[in-house]
Amino acid sequence: MDGISFDLERGQTLAIVGESGCGKTSTASAILRMLPRNVAKYEGRVEFDGKDLMTLNNEDFRTQVRWRAVSIVFQGAMNALSPMIPVGRQVAEPLMLHLDMDKEEARAKTEEAMESVGLPRYTVDRYAHELSGGMKQRVVIAMALVMRPSLVILDEPTSALDVMTQANIMNLLKQLKEEQGLSYIFITHDLGLSSELADWVGIMYAGQLVEVGPAETVFPKPTHPYTQKLLSSVPRLKSEEKPDSIPGTPPDLTSPPKGCRFHPRCPFVFEKCKSFEPPFFGQTDRSACWLLEAGG
Repeated sequence: MDGISFDLERGQTLAIVGESGCGKTSTASAILRMLPRNVAKYEGRVEFDGKDLMTLNNEDFRTQVRWRAVSIVFQGAMNALSPMIPVGRQVAEPLMLHLDMDKEEARAKTEEAMESVGLPRYTVDRYAHELSGGMKQRVVIAMALVMRPSLVILDEPTSALDVMTQANIMNLLKQLKEEQGLSYIFITHDLGLSSELADWVGIMYAGQLVEVGPAETVFPKPTHPYTQKLLSSVPRLKSEEKPDSIPGTPPDLTSPPKGCRFHPRCPFVFEKCKSFEPPFFGQTDRSACWLLEAGG
């Protein structure tokens, strides 16, 4: 990621959308200090409730922030659950580790968490292989919510699920957001799903945010050419217009193109795009595109 910056108010959802490999999951990992130890450069500010989390040492971050204030639903529920341990013990682990609960109290809280995501209490004694894909995803959501954080990062939480199960999980996330006043960062490459949950949308390309704005503005009238191309690639049920495609491939991030990183694939490219990296233009819906300079 390079120069990522966004704001998220309490109780709202920011959807971060983009092609695979553009840096969405790396952004989530950076927020939670889960980047690989050999990362070349890791700096900036992560402000949460008025405090810069980057000033905390690793131990304070682990005990005060991770899972207690900010949690994550990992992509691929089966990979996030151990096959050797009942799922209830895995959900209860943060309670015993961070809150010093005994096993009985942690089990009771875990059963409540299971019920809150629509699973029966006896699920705590099941192993991951005994659960369906949708049930495993609900367990992982319960794991993320058991400490009652105010911000939950959802890393493609429905990517491996069938359409009906996806719809059920999305309805669950909406319900939990309303009941618990949660804020979400929703990472996805599915524009349709992002429109279901998002209040704000951040479009990411080649490690950078290229457009950020309210969902009600970005989806009907995108201002960045990459966002326009993404939306035009989605099939429309009530339109005879055929889906479009984006020519070329994403750049190698070890050697990104000079200037605007989208310019080799952009249908509106001109000379300035090839030499100078564009800043953000606009007020509410902000896009990094030279086409918008001076209100153009």
